[in-house]
Amino acid sequence: MGEKKVVGKNVAIALGIIAIILSVGLVGAIANYTSIISSKDNIIATQNSEITNKNSQISNLQTWLNGNITYYQNQITSKDSQIASLQNQVNNLNEIVNLAKSTVWVDSQTVSQPASSYVYWTVSASYAGYVSVWVQTSTTTNTYVRVIYSAYGVNYDHQIGVGTGGTAVFPLLPCSSIEIRVGNTNLLSGATETVTITYHY
Repeated sequence: MGEKKVVGKNVAIALGIIAIILSVGLVGAIANYTSIISSKDNIIATQNSEITNKNSQISNLQTWLNGNITYYQNQITSKDSQIASLQNQVNNLNEIVNLAKSTVWVDSQTVSQPASSYVYWTVSASYAGYVSVWVQTSTTTNTYVRVIYSAYGVNYDHQIGVGTGGTAVFPLLPCSSIEIRVGNTNLLSGATETVTITYHY
């Protein structure tokens, strides 16, 4: 009976020691895994911080790129506008060189003058070209058109008869004062004309 008590006591002691060893091992394992988890958490936090930093850099870079794209798009638009303006100037100058432009100085104006007299208009021309004077109607066969100006050492004075209607054409040099006359050579009666004057340059 006494031996059984001793054996039971020894078994209880052995089991207690085993339990203590297991408990210490478990505590050690928990501490180890806690340390590993904490280390992993630190790594994750560091990586998250790096990701946030990279995202911030990407955002800043995107903002910079967008700003530059907008700037260069505006530059391109501005240059396109300048090119279009210059092209318009070139086209305009080509038209002037080819005498393809025109300005109406007098549009179907009806005028009258006494016998052997005239009416006149004073105009200016910025470019060399020609002027066409269209006498649409006249009450006399003795109607004439006369153009007078002085420019670049040339004293121009020329007269063309147009009868009861017709067109007279005169060359022009650039001049600030060009006199265009429409009149009649009647001895007794005056006349009435309807006139259109066009400057071609």
